[in-house]
Parts: sequence; structure tokens; C-alpha cells
Amino acid sequence: MTHTLLPPYVLQAVLDQLAESVLITDAEGRILYVNAAFEALTGYGREEVLGKNPRILKSGRHPQEFYERFWAQLLEGRAFRGYFVNRRKDGSLYTEEKVVTPIRDASGRTQYLVATSRDVTEELALRERLQELATLDPLTGLLNRRAFEEAVERAIQSTGQGHALAYLDLDRFKAVNDALGHLDGDRVLREVAQRLRRALPQGLLGRLGGDEFAAWFPAHNPLEAQAKARALLEACALEVDLGTGRVRLEASLGIALYPSHGMHYGELVRRADLAMYRAKAGRLREPVVFTPDLEGLTPQALILEAEFHRALATGQAALFFQGLKRVGEEGFRDVEVLFRLRKGETYVNPLPRMDLSRRAVNEALDRFVVRQLRELQTRYPHLTFWVNLTPWGLGDKGFLDLVEREVQAGLDPQRVVLEVSEALALAQIGRIAPGLWKLKSMGFRLALDDFGAGQTSLAHLSRLPLDYLKLDPHLLAFPRDRKETVLRHIVDMAHEMGLEVVLEGLEREEDWELAQTLGVDLAQGFFLHRPEEKPA
Repeated sequence: MTHTLLPPYVLQAVLDQLAESVLITDAEGRILYVNAAFEALTGYGREEVLGKNPRILKSGRHPQEFYERFWAQLLEGRAFRGYFVNRRKDGSLYTEEKVVTPIRDASGRTQYLVATSRDVTEELALRERLQELATLDPLTGLLNRRAFEEAVERAIQSTGQGHALAYLDLDRFKAVNDALGHLDGDRVLREVAQRLRRALPQGLLGRLGGDEFAAWFPAHNPLEAQAKARALLEACALEVDLGTGRVRLEASLGIALYPSHGMHYGELVRRADLAMYRAKAGRLREPVVFTPDLEGLTPQALILEAEFHRALATGQAALFFQGLKRVGEEGFRDVEVLFRLRKGETYVNPLPRMDLSRRAVNEALDRFVVRQLRELQTRYPHLTFWVNLTPWGLGDKGFLDLVEREVQAGLDPQRVVLEVSEALALAQIGRIAPGLWKLKSMGFRLALDDFGAGQTSLAHLSRLPLDYLKLDPHLLAFPRDRKETVLRHIVDMAHEMGLEVVLEGLEREEDWELAQTLGVDLAQGFFLHRPEEKPA
């Protein structure tokens, strides 16, 4: 069977119909043929390139190692596939996906090189744009929440120790956004992002949502982390014109250190967030580094604690008073001192919502109340004041020294009853017992509050120098017959131990009648007296 070879003009026509660019060179790299798609892609006419080397398309974007690898593969007789960034006749750049195949003769020597390629410039640009949309925040161009988390996790795996994660939240941005409108609010966020980039040339930046940003950067200790984070805070301080006036936009920033504060992104960002809320609640303009005492707290608790400390410092705290009535007497000569915070035109009790296991809160509360007692005794010389103390104060030498100084300055300890709750006394009896004995030696009388709420037996009380037993209000919730039996037993046992008994939580007349029947020494509750700004 005979075969008829196609005439050259037919092959030429076929190659010119191809959408892919075709370039053929000899073994020395001189161009022997290009098709119409090559002319359209490069801007060079066929006659302009014949006999020349393909390096006329070279853009300078590839390193020398790229070409060395290219030629080594061809000399081995293997086709090379890859992406080339080349330059057109008019100077513009384009990217082509190219396959270069060596054509060898019967002896195995390379005679020709055939390169076929297609323009993938727009395809790669689209792919890159889609990648950006998946990883970048469209408003600021910073990493979005998910991409930032993934980038930090990768960094943790590759960079090792000595890094910090900063969590940053803009203060008063909602007011700015509401005043300016969302378009100008977005402009402010973009400006903040640009400033953050300039402030952190090395590291990762992300926008986690809204006006919340995060950064990951090298830092080997808290001081280094704070120094770098301070630049981020300064970057966020800008004046914004609201039309009706200018407002200064600032930020609150918290830091968690890797690996001491966490081994994974989730731990680090949560603890940096807590530190940030500590900064925001305290209106601090310094970066706050996470500390273990923040663990387990909510942002709301941190804000409440900050309000508490601010109230102490600015005179927004006050003392209220609730009378304790001695059975068989008219009026009140004993009052309990209660702590309140001003909220608008009223005062509220913040303690049920605060974490009273926190040392800073307890120390501040104890010191604040004790420092008021001398003045109260001067203004109300007929009253005995009952004051709740915390285990922190009772176990703290500094606090006990403060009390002793107050006594030396004129505080009459015989007109003060210091209370500690049953649950706290039982849990820390070894630590607080010396403090109670110290206060007893100064002349103070002592009371155990909320007795009956925990598991303390009367036998435990022998270890403490007590004068009073305050019965928990929940004991009044028992059925009538059982309630009277239980309370009478406790009252009789307490009296046998030389303790006076206070029945708390009286809300009805029948409670008051029961207190008198049982023979308790004092009674307290809303039925008898509600807390007031001035003593009864």
C-alpha cells in the first residue's frame, strides 16, 4: 500500500488554523517556522523572526536556573512543560503555557524543537483574583478571618517559638459609622488597614470582621510584644471629621504570646481577646498582655470589673445601710454596710454579677469599706457597723496592717462586727484563721455569715474566734414544722457555744414572729428594714 505525502502548503494551512501558537527551531535554536497564532500572540510577523533566536521574546522575569533546567531536560530528549512570562513586540508581558518537544533523527540526535503554547494571562489573573476573594477581606485587602487563622496555624508549624498574636478593636467606631454613613465608615476602615500595614512591615495582618483586626508578629517576650503592638495602636489613632465636629478614633489591644499562652490559634485568639477587653474595659491606651487571672472571665465580667474600679476612683461608689433589729428593742443600733454603684440616677448592687473570687476585686472592696468606718463612727456614734470581708483581705498582711492603722488613728473596733461567709471560711479556713484571730486581738467582733448554706458543722466553729452566727435566709424556706425544729436546734447549740444568733432574710410578719419565738438575738430583712443611703 502506498502513501501520498501531504504537500507542504496543506501542512501550512493546518498549522495556521490551530488556536495554539506553534514555533519550530533547529537544534541551535534558530527559528524555522511560526504559525499565524504565534504572530497574533507576540505581535511579530513571520518574516521578522525567521532565523532569529526565541530569546527575542525573553522578559527577564525568569531566573537563570529556570533556563538551565529547561535546556537540561531538552538535551536529555524529554519534553519540557511549564509557564513562560514573555514580552510581546510592543513591550507588554503575557504568560503562556508551553510544551517544548525535541524531534530527533534516526541516530538519536535532536534536529528540531517544536514549541506549542497557549496564552493563559487572563486565566491566571482570574485564578489569582478568585484566590484573593477566598483569602482577602474585600474592603481592606487584609487577610480575612479564615485565611488569617490558617496563616497563623501554618506559621506556628514553621516558625517555632517567639511570636505574639494581637487582637485589636476600634473604640467608638459604631458612633463614627452611624454619623458618617457606611460608605465613609468603610473609608475609615481602609485607612486604618493602610496604617496597620505601615506599622507592621513584618508579620501577618487580618480583618476578623467589623472593626476588629488581628496581627501575628515575632516577639520573644511581653515587653517586645508590647513595643511592637504600641505601633499598631498609634496607627489607629486618627481624627475623623463627623461634620458636626471632629472625633478621635482610637483602639483597644490585647496580646497573647506563643507558646506560653497557647499552642494553637484558637487558644491564642481567645486569650488575646480577653486581654483586649481588659484594655477596653479599663479605657487603657496601652497594649495589655494576657495574664492567667483573666482565664474563665467573660468580656461582660471584665467590663463590670472595670466599672467597679472606676467607680471607686471617681466617687461613683456608695455605701448603703440595712438595720439589724435586736429582739426586744425598739429601733436599730446595728446596721450592715452594703456596697453600691451609681447607675444614672440610681444605685445598684454589682456584687451578684461580679466574680468575687478575683483578688483585685476583693482587695479593693475590703479597703474601700474599711477606710469609711472612722468617718461613719464619727457621724453616727450610736451605731455598730457590720461589714462583710473577703478571704483575700483576711489572709493578706497588707490589709490587716491597714485595719491596724485605722484602729491606731481612732477607729473603735468594739463598734464594728466583721463578717465572713460560711462557704469562704470553710474553703480557706487554714489561711484565714490567723487573720481572724489577729482582728479579734485588736478588739473587733466577728460573725460567720450565711450559716446553713454549706456543710459546716457547729464543731468547725470552735476553730474560729466568732461572736455571732448569721443564719442563711434559705433556712426560712423549709416547711413550717420542719423549719422551726431545725432553726431551734441551731439557735440552742449556738447559744451553748456562747454565740449570738442573727436570723437573716425576714420578708413577712410570720418570719418576724418566728424569730421572736426561737429566741434569736438579732433579725434582719426587708420586712424590718430595707437598705437606705443613710443609717436607720
